Amino acid sequence: MTQRRLEQCNEPGQVKDLNLDLPEKYCGDDGTPNLNNPGDKMPDLDWLKKATEIQPDGSKANCDPMQTGQIINSTDNPDRSTIYRYTRALRGTDEAMRDLFRDIVVIDVNSKAWPVPCEWATQERAVAMVMQDNVRKDNSLVVDRLKLPLLAIHSNSYEFDSSRYIYHKALNYMRDPVTRKPGFTVRERWEKDTIFGVAAGIPINVSYTLYGWTMFEEDFNHILEQIALKFSQLAYIRVRGVPWEIGVKLESMANNVDTSPGDQTQRIFKFQFNLLAETYIPQPIVRKKAVLKTKIDIVEGLLEEDIVSIIDKIETAVEELKS
Repeated sequence: MTQRRLEQCNEPGQVKDLNLDLPEKYCGDDGTPNLNNPGDKMPDLDWLKKATEIQPDGSKANCDPMQTGQIINSTDNPDRSTIYRYTRALRGTDEAMRDLFRDIVVIDVNSKAWPVPCEWATQERAVAMVMQDNVRKDNSLVVDRLKLPLLAIHSNSYEFDSSRYIYHKALNYMRDPVTRKPGFTVRERWEKDTIFGVAAGIPINVSYTLYGWTMFEEDFNHILEQIALKFSQLAYIRVRGVPWEIGVKLESMANNVDTSPGDQTQRIFKFQFNLLAETYIPQPIVRKKAVLKTKIDIVEGLLEEDIVSIIDKIETAVEELKS
């Protein structure tokens, strides 16, 4: 009998993960038997799991809802105490860094200020954009003057900053400075019956490089002076979802001016600034029900006659105080 060749066989289907038991909330154990804790009444079936390769030898244990890493709310296993969302914090940091340098200008001989464009691009992409725009789109082969000055900024590295980390149980309820009542509230049934708390977030250091090109030395001086004045010692940006201002450090400056371009090449002033933004990635929002009213009963026992006797004593004491 002729056997089939291997390339004629069907691809093996994807085996569905049968480990459906989630970790206990906050890594607790209420004693209920499950796949993670079968209990004393179930036999040891580890040998069977290894033989069939259905159950994994390990599983995740991030049972704290703040550490699940979700950016959407699950419909299969919803958690009413935690609200997940995609914060766009890194994108917001990029936009804020670009906006930090959008107001830079150069002044011509007539004392007129001209804005300097700031593009989100790497050095190579910014140079290609400048070189491609100065060639006319017709058949004249005319090359126009380069559109300078120009700034370009982009991010190049990310790093977790453990020195700025704050434990996520330290929640900020945005309390009123006078009444000290929570400020982030909504009404579900009664006024301010649901409150929300936000954690500090995950601290991330994002490194940026700001490039600049000018044709004249005076334009270079204008731009350098304006950038230097923004840092004393820090510049500040705001990102939606981060509850405080984000500091930006000016770590280094470099001048890449070609001092001997020759008689066939026009000299271009090139420079770069290395920046560090100490931003945060916001964590999920914590949802809690507020305590709007309390009722305290002081009793000696659980029997009804004991409760009545205590009420009588309180009423008698009140009458004595009145007299």
